Amino acid sequence: MAGIHVLNIIILPIFLAVPAVILYFIIKLAVKNAMKELKEEDL
Repeated sequence: MAGIHVLNIIILPIFLAVPAVILYFIIKLAVKNAMKELKEEDL
């Protein structure tokens, strides 16, 4: 049982981090595109 607990400590943060990183990049791209569109509208 102790081995499973150690694996959970290692794997759980990875399972949480991967979607967080993907969301971060999606939001970053969305913000970048929104800023670009706003600049084009101002011209």
